[in-house]
Amino acid sequence: MTLRDPEADTRGYVGGPGSRVSYTGDPGRPRPGEGMVQVSDEDLVLAVQAGDTESLGELVARWQQPLYRFVTRLVPGPEDAHDVCQETFVRILRNARGYRRGARFSTWMYQIALNLCRDQVRRRRRWSLIVSENHGTQEPATPAAEVPRYDPARAAESRELAAALGRALGEIPPEQREVLVLKEFEGLKFREIAEILDCPESTVKSRMYYGLSGLRDALARQGIRGA
Repeated sequence: MTLRDPEADTRGYVGGPGSRVSYTGDPGRPRPGEGMVQVSDEDLVLAVQAGDTESLGELVARWQQPLYRFVTRLVPGPEDAHDVCQETFVRILRNARGYRRGARFSTWMYQIALNLCRDQVRRRRRWSLIVSENHGTQEPATPAAEVPRYDPARAAESRELAAALGRALGEIPPEQREVLVLKEFEGLKFREIAEILDCPESTVKSRMYYGLSGLRDALARQGIRGA
């Protein structure tokens, strides 16, 4: 995001290449919705459409944690996840006029984030192939230590089980993993997932069925049964 005049409507935001989109606040102006009835996500994005970038800060504040939780289950590591989240909010700002009145903001946001996750995974896969093709002339890379994923919604799970679940998710086909993450971790309905993935609801249910089966098998290979 490129900042314009600091006294213009972008005041209160941090942006630009390589930085995060975040709400920093403006002492002279209350946050959107402060001291009044809670404004819906949909009304906020319509305000962004009209040029009120202040409303983007409220959307970031509401959705940055759920979005990050979603993305971390689809991309390799935390740095990639932060990049995807950052780019998601940048595209929401840039493409606000493409939002359809009446559509759920969360559905639109997840569509943007999912496409970015797919792009990120493809880039990582291509880079891995390049590195593997040249491994004979380079020193072997030291495997990166696996970063345990902590999900506040599943705080009762042990770190070992959480790590095993992350590995198991990585073993099932991407289209099944996407459905599992949206349904089981984000709690979306099949109808909403079908809209995000742009496919029939029956296809979503089929991917869910085979994804759960594959997840159980992957966990069983790690010695975890009854999941």
